[in-house]
Amino acid sequence: MGARAWARAPIAGRWTASRARARVERGARARVGAGESISKNQEYMGGLGGDIGARDATVGEIESGFTETCLGHADTDHMNRAPKAMADMIKLAVRQIGDDGYDAKLTFEQQEVFRKQVWDWKIRPGKGNFECLRREFSVKDGDAEALVEKINAKCEAEGWTPAYLGATSGSNVVCELGSDAVKGITTNDFILAAKIDETEDILSMVVKAAPKARNWF
Repeated sequence: MGARAWARAPIAGRWTASRARARVERGARARVGAGESISKNQEYMGGLGGDIGARDATVGEIESGFTETCLGHADTDHMNRAPKAMADMIKLAVRQIGDDGYDAKLTFEQQEVFRKQVWDWKIRPGKGNFECLRREFSVKDGDAEALVEKINAKCEAEGWTPAYLGATSGSNVVCELGSDAVKGITTNDFILAAKIDETEDILSMVVKAAPKARNWF
């Protein structure tokens, strides 16, 4: 019943319509509680507006094949942004590289905790045949060697040596962080990656790729 029709309807008619809507809504909740899905029409009839948040897909949605062209990822972890004062105390970039356990090889679970702070670095097999943090930097043509020098200077200042650092072309640089001593990734590698990501002299040279066009049909 529309808003105008509702306003013109007698009080008794409004009460009857409200009871009918409440009855349908109770029935819908009962079916959901019993493990049954409800259709789009049932949602509207129940006064739920057609979208009640998390729910099972309706028959029509499943038949439309809407999931066949969706882009997604199995990892749907969300990281809430911490207040700046807290982030300044706990983020990797403010830690100091050291040998008090920071040079031990990390497990997969430990890597996953730190990885969320250095999204541009990928965990890949390195040139030394062990797992590394790897990032490819794109710069203006001819600036690759200059960027290598800046990254190398940052690594020396922090006292941690990259597993590999070099220019693959005039506009591309590859940096791999990992420890040959433990044949893997350490906390120090994640700390150095975070520090490199926040070094303005390095960031100012990086050319960001344009977003890729995607067709959602």
